[in-house]
Amino acid sequence: MIHGRRRILPSVAAATVAATVGLVACAQPVPMAAAAPDGAVHVRLLVKIARASEDGGAIAAEASRLAGVPVRYAAATSAVWHALVLDCTSIGECNDAVARLRAARNSYPVVERDERKQGASS
Repeated sequence: MIHGRRRILPSVAAATVAATVGLVACAQPVPMAAAAPDGAVHVRLLVKIARASEDGGAIAAEASRLAGVPVRYAAATSAVWHALVLDCTSIGECNDAVARLRAARNSYPVVERDERKQGASS
């Protein structure tokens, strides 16, 4: 206590803010990443998988099964972090698919929107 007030350690405050921001981010709908000329919606995600793997085909197949929409494998950043692309017919369908992936915490402990700058070909 300093002068009758509690002092919060900076690391505790930072952890609390980070946790709060993380919860808010998880609750937000996924905005449209890219709409194709045919009206399809493509949302790129970064996912952390529970068991390390470098089999992109298997990772995409499992994600598609859980998400309920076609999923394409994009890239690996490590054996547990992978970029995936959801192929949906609407932003609502993609939001629902992301929610299903986030609910599958045993398979995907982390599912987040890939905000990294994309090249001209994406």
